[in-house]
Amino acid sequence: MRRSYGLVKGVSSLFVVALLAACGGGGGDDDTGGGTPPPSGGTPLTVGVPGLVGDWLENGCVSAGAQSFKRLTRATEVTPTSIAYGSGVITYPNTTCAGPGSLVGPSNLGTVVFSRAESNAQVAASWGIFTTVTNTTSAVIWAKRSETVLCLLGDSTPSIQPTLAAVASSLSTLPESACFTRQ
Repeated sequence: MRRSYGLVKGVSSLFVVALLAACGGGGGDDDTGGGTPPPSGGTPLTVGVPGLVGDWLENGCVSAGAQSFKRLTRATEVTPTSIAYGSGVITYPNTTCAGPGSLVGPSNLGTVVFSRAESNAQVAASWGIFTTVTNTTSAVIWAKRSETVLCLLGDSTPSIQPTLAAVASSLSTLPESACFTRQ
């Protein structure tokens, strides 16, 4: 079931569309999440707000004409369970996102309040509600493949990816270019 979302101006609306398009599937028909959990050995990834704060640069590159673009996601701690969520665009004077670029923004997209977080050595997931600056809300999962790779997943209430195994399954179908690398 899809939810209806309000429009957010400029880059914000493009980012929201990309976030929803990249939401991935995940769970099966049962409540277990539909996937096999990853091995649990090793040190768990940093989870929750402490593991998300900072700047994250999109791995994919979009070219238009003689220039190219990458999104920058910025997470700033507001409380121990919430972040201010900003998004900007880095423009490059070539078609390959190579070399130095110029940052436009980031603009404030809204806040994410996390209700829970889990991790193991292969994946960390923080389930929350994203409230845009226009007061539209949607369920989201901020998931990490490693300490340096962040992927933003769409979700529902109740969650369609309620377990760490379900999130790991969804991440396995998401291309690396749809995720972000810590800066």
